[in-house]
Amino acid sequence: MVESKYLVDLKEKDIPLEKIGGKALNLGKMSSAGFNIPPAFIVSVDAYDFFIKKELEGKLSRILDSIDFENENSISQGCSSIRNIIKSEDLPKNLFLEINNKICNLPDGYYAVRSSAVAEDLEDASFAGQLDSFLNIKKENILEKIIDCWVSYWNDRAVKYRHDYSIGHLDTELAVAGIAVLVQKMVNADISGVTFTANPVNGTNEIVIESSWGLGEAIASGIVSPDIFVLNRDGTIVQKNIKTKKKGYFLKNGENTLITINKEKQETPSLNDEILKRLLEIGIKLEEFFGIAQDIEWAIECENQGLNDDETLNKDETNTPNIYILQSRAVTTLTEASEKDDILWTRAYGDEYWADATTPLFYDVMGKMLTDYVNHEGARIMGYTEITDTKLLKLHKSRVYFNSWVLEKAFSYYPKFARSKELLNYFPLEDQERISGYPSLLHKTLLSQILVAIRDPDGMMHKTDKAYRRWAHGFMEKCEFFDKTHLKTLTDAELLSTYNDIETSGIKHYQLIRYGMVSHSIATNLMIKNWLVKWLDDKDGSLYAGLISGLDDNKTVLMNIRFSDLAKILREDPNLLQKINSMDNLSSLNDGKIEQLISSNLDFKKEFDLFIADYGHRSNTREILYPRWKEDKAYVLEVIKLLSSSDLDLRKKELESRENRFKTEKEVSREIKEQKGGFFKEKIFSVVLNLAQTYLTFRENQRFYLDHLLFRQRLMLQDMGRRLFERQIIEEVDDVFFLYESELFMFFDTNHLSIENPLRETPLRAELNEKTAPELRDKILKRKKEFYRYKSSLPPKFIKNGIEFDDTVTEYGQNAIYGAAASPGTFNGIARVVESIEELSKLEDNEILITSNTDPAWTAVFSKVGGLITETGGILSHGAVISREYRIPAVTAVKGATSIFKTGEELVIDGNEGVVYKKKNNGT
Repeated sequence: MVESKYLVDLKEKDIPLEKIGGKALNLGKMSSAGFNIPPAFIVSVDAYDFFIKKELEGKLSRILDSIDFENENSISQGCSSIRNIIKSEDLPKNLFLEINNKICNLPDGYYAVRSSAVAEDLEDASFAGQLDSFLNIKKENILEKIIDCWVSYWNDRAVKYRHDYSIGHLDTELAVAGIAVLVQKMVNADISGVTFTANPVNGTNEIVIESSWGLGEAIASGIVSPDIFVLNRDGTIVQKNIKTKKKGYFLKNGENTLITINKEKQETPSLNDEILKRLLEIGIKLEEFFGIAQDIEWAIECENQGLNDDETLNKDETNTPNIYILQSRAVTTLTEASEKDDILWTRAYGDEYWADATTPLFYDVMGKMLTDYVNHEGARIMGYTEITDTKLLKLHKSRVYFNSWVLEKAFSYYPKFARSKELLNYFPLEDQERISGYPSLLHKTLLSQILVAIRDPDGMMHKTDKAYRRWAHGFMEKCEFFDKTHLKTLTDAELLSTYNDIETSGIKHYQLIRYGMVSHSIATNLMIKNWLVKWLDDKDGSLYAGLISGLDDNKTVLMNIRFSDLAKILREDPNLLQKINSMDNLSSLNDGKIEQLISSNLDFKKEFDLFIADYGHRSNTREILYPRWKEDKAYVLEVIKLLSSSDLDLRKKELESRENRFKTEKEVSREIKEQKGGFFKEKIFSVVLNLAQTYLTFRENQRFYLDHLLFRQRLMLQDMGRRLFERQIIEEVDDVFFLYESELFMFFDTNHLSIENPLRETPLRAELNEKTAPELRDKILKRKKEFYRYKSSLPPKFIKNGIEFDDTVTEYGQNAIYGAAASPGTFNGIARVVESIEELSKLEDNEILITSNTDPAWTAVFSKVGGLITETGGILSHGAVISREYRIPAVTAVKGATSIFKTGEELVIDGNEGVVYKKKNNGT
């Protein structure tokens, strides 16, 4: 057997970095230690060096000497010449034969061909991401792709980068230059996932394994939420959370193909106990090998498995699984130094206003407004001197946390009776009694209102709602003008100017909600609730619910009525209804197919188009990463289909709610008047009730207009992402949402734009791009993994100095779980746990909906449910407000509700007391 001169087997011991490059080094270590990695070999740096020095060094050296590295065109022309020379030159015969023979002996399948540069492993030079890699390559094309990897060593950015860092282009003997190529078989994964040998949630030494059907791309892209298994190191399963896995990516004909999972497999665990045990053992061995907790990516191939002829998944993961290790790296530090700030952070307040998983860009977009205008500017106006410059927000595990000290100081200005259970729930149990016992600072409260009247008259309670309506009218006119703009035709400077104009116009929104939501809405509603309990013994909240239901001009309720109207039209058209019901996957329809589908009913089409025109700016979430309904009309059709299965008429139901409100108002007024001092009590009650109703509607409607603002911001930020993608700064357009604002806007500094051609980058800007982009791509990848890991699970409620903790869930016996009473009434029914809005299609009439939190978009289906249980929120959350509107019993703030309760079990929900009872087997 002839010894390989230019190829390296990864099983070899102690392969030096300068032979195989940084990307292959870790795989080589694992392979030589006996871990099962996909079959691979390395075309070493020596092969590249031999080819260049034997055939091309003189030609390349002359071209390099002619390049002016201060001139972008000179770099581009020189590099282009070098690339053309390398592609046109034949390989030396002995090198060609060695590589070709190796390729011919490879097993059938598809391969990854990846550049592995020596310099990408240097501590002071971020070289990663500048060279090409190719996936799903057929055997016969591997040699061509190896040469393409060599060619990519000479792209403009890489050459300029090496020049700036004084890395020799041709002097590979320096051991910091040159390129190897990793050729590795693609795993046709039946199951993929990750293993953490330290629990990333709480930092313990538990083993956490996440998995799903198919390739790992489905998890990384957020298409599915993975199954989660938490194990002790002895193999004992501590926690098992099996998710619905509707889709999966599979390697089919050399492409990653998105496949629908068979229904019986969607909720089946993707791993059995035997495979879990093997993954645990492999994880512990890798941790011992590297000497530190590991984050391990793996894939499993099962024999005789794959896709049926109809491209649905037919899996039995128990058949002789082969576990491949794809990558292993140290677990990211569990408690970063930046976490240790001695501040108590609470997620509870965010659950009222900002409950969804949050991308870095959206955290900046809305976070700076809440900090600068709601908190700091508002505190200065009202004389809250202690909190005029304090940090308000923290982004932790993709959730927004609020500084509890800022909330505590603000609440100290509230009278004692207003410090209700719902407000105190923002704080740990041990702090609630202390905060509720603060003396009432009535003189400071009065002073703050005087200061508002002087410094910001729009903040006065009788003016804020009117001021907001004026702003909303003007802003909608601006939106109409914006919607005529073609963003792609704008220069960078024009796009930035337009973005700044829309953002500046939105400041007034935040300046008014600091009063309408933070002060007026909470204060007036708590006053009404308190008086009803004190004067009329309304302990179950039924009178309160009656008084704040059926209010005029509630944008969320009006939207739901329009949904109901569309469902009624659909229900009365058997042909269109049959067509829509026969489609299992409406979400796959594009606008053209939807247009074609609904055109058979002109009334339906007209109302559908009007709905999109009026509500297309809304979404299932506030998070701007996700498309709005105008961009995802299929979702609207899904909701209409869901509602069409029920004959409930929300227009009629809303009229009933309004009549019930009028009746309740008369009853409450009469009963108050009959009390001692009733005449004066009723007068002040009537005034405050009117304000409470006004600002409850304000609370819902501000979200409608905020959605208009965010929709336009999303469109512009996405167009910035398109420009960064075209300039090869980010790998996907939507990666822009995983940048912070400071990172994004440094690429759009108008001071450095060319006047002649604003879209062409100047040399200064290009230099910034090539130095910064690779590092940013690495950050984006880490942030995306964190976002999708935590998007469907709530991290603990509190953080202090990086330590997470929760209040204890209070269980009385084994059957009673307490939360917050949000909507009165009791209901006995079957539970339906829904972790994402996509799962709402499974909801049956009169089931108890159990979810983490709800959004205005969810409330369209409330007409179907018998009760609501959420993990987050209080009496003024969207779910609670709409539950009262439809007279659905609701309990909020039930920690762990989506895991405590199971779909199909029978529950009794008591919205009067805020309790959920599990039914025993004997029916009690």
